[in-house]
Amino acid sequence: MKFKFFFVGKIPSKANYKKISHRRVNGELKPFIINNPQVLKSQRDALYQLHLQKLSYGLEKFPITEPVSLSLTFYLSGRVRQRDIDNAEKFVGDILEKGGVLKRDSLIYRKERVEKRLGIKGFDEIVEIEIELLPKEVSLELEKGKPNFSPELLDFLKLMKLELPSEG
Repeated sequence: MKFKFFFVGKIPSKANYKKISHRRVNGELKPFIINNPQVLKSQRDALYQLHLQKLSYGLEKFPITEPVSLSLTFYLSGRVRQRDIDNAEKFVGDILEKGGVLKRDSLIYRKERVEKRLGIKGFDEIVEIEIELLPKEVSLELEKGKPNFSPELLDFLKLMKLELPSEG
């Protein structure tokens, strides 16, 4: 089963989640950490948008409790080269969990594709999220199957003089 979700709005990086502010205590300025209001707004917007989309699929299908494959496309407004998207990926995982799409973001077993593209000029950023349930045999193979190490990895371990994984 496949699901496609969209989020339109500001995509914060995980690094921007907390903000240091100051308050006066006995005449002295003391630092304290607060949640960044812009990040909180982005989360609220994302949760609302996810809820609307979950309604169209049927709420009974959520939260997903099985391993999934995830593909993400970030449509960015004009600054594609400068934007670092690994932290934005974490934001997506967090909102999928908080929004009740996934039971836990640790259910993301495979990321098929993560891309950044030029979005619509003068428009907010857009994230296209594709979620596909992994077949039982694939998830079992990833969890409990035999490790399939590449020959290059085994050569590297020998080069580093590390103990090789058991062949049996």
